[in-house]
Amino acid sequence: MWKKAIYGNYFLVAIFVNLAVVLSLIIFRGFLPPQVPLFYGRPAGNAQLTTTLGLFIAPIASFLIIIINFLICLSIKDGFLKKILAISSIVISILMAITITKIALLVGFF
Repeated sequence: MWKKAIYGNYFLVAIFVNLAVVLSLIIFRGFLPPQVPLFYGRPAGNAQLTTTLGLFIAPIASFLIIIINFLICLSIKDGFLKKILAISSIVISILMAITITKIALLVGFF
């Protein structure tokens, strides 16, 4: 299935970034407080907070976007669109990793 995708390696890099973030969350979970800010679009206060396990929402959402992009990439013929989908998967994974890293560095006890 990966061989059918022209830019399959891009998707693998995006998945690797997601797995690295998930593993780092598991490893450094003890250094994080019980509640962390994640939902910055909500009003200030308790509405922005989630549990430490809530930080896994971002990698899961990113992984789902990568899978959807990959499935779309398998079904279309245009090479340019395939490249856009592959690169957008990497960008989404990197932005998710930056977000989780900034949150961890902001509230973590390192």
